[in-house]
Amino acid sequence: MLNNILLQIKEKKAFLPLSEKKIAEVILKDPVSVINMNSSLLAKKADSSSAAVIRFCRSIGLKGFVDLKLQLSADLQGINDNVYTDIVPGEDLEQIKKKLLVNTHHVFKETNHTLDPKAVSQATKLFYESSVIYPFGVGASSIVAEDFQQKFSRIGKKVIVLQDQHVLSTALAVADDKALFLGISNGGEKSEVLALTKMAKEFGVQTISLTRNTENTLSTLTNVSLKTAFAQEPPLRSGATVSLLAQMYAIDILFYAYVTNYYQASIQKLEKSKEAIDHLYQQYDFFNL
Repeated sequence: MLNNILLQIKEKKAFLPLSEKKIAEVILKDPVSVINMNSSLLAKKADSSSAAVIRFCRSIGLKGFVDLKLQLSADLQGINDNVYTDIVPGEDLEQIKKKLLVNTHHVFKETNHTLDPKAVSQATKLFYESSVIYPFGVGASSIVAEDFQQKFSRIGKKVIVLQDQHVLSTALAVADDKALFLGISNGGEKSEVLALTKMAKEFGVQTISLTRNTENTLSTLTNVSLKTAFAQEPPLRSGATVSLLAQMYAIDILFYAYVTNYYQASIQKLEKSKEAIDHLYQQYDFFNL
């Protein structure tokens, strides 16, 4: 897997100024031809300017136009294999596998960059000090909340997932000052998550957000902001699949960061958790005799 420069361009295109956005569109439409262009020709094709080409390269994290051409050349195989587009009608199964693998690899790699170590450290400290944790998300993010509960409850943390917003609101209202609310929203703009986060703050509950790496409302509201890679959501929603994987990958990182910091106590709790499951199956065997 190479640098996936086309995925980076797709992710950042929506946030570029118009002069740079037009350049992105030309590159995405015919990346192979761009390899053989100079900056002036690219600017002309995009109805933009050579200065805008340089700004565009810097906006997507490259040193300049030569760097862009080098990365496109390095990723020529992926471009020719057409693995950077969304799933299309009648897509071959092997091609579907390639596209999902490329997108997943890219979003995991980018999440490693965007998940700030300081924020992770602050979050794990809040997890440790919390009396109870309320993770909440809607849609696919609710699955992430349940995954968080499954992991952290096994190491002794009290984690409660409440999808009924009325019940969760009342729980936050009577929570003590060690309670913690974890708002999960890929885009960071879900009204339900925003409303509950604001309420948690009003009730004196500590807050953490898990969103994609954009300027979004949810990340500005919380005490700690955790960010995963930006994953677009194309028509067939493969982006939703990849963003879900990014969020769950971030939960894994948080879990292992927590266990590393509080190793002995966590291992003891995990052992007890495993013993409880073994004991449960022994009960099954007893009643099936």
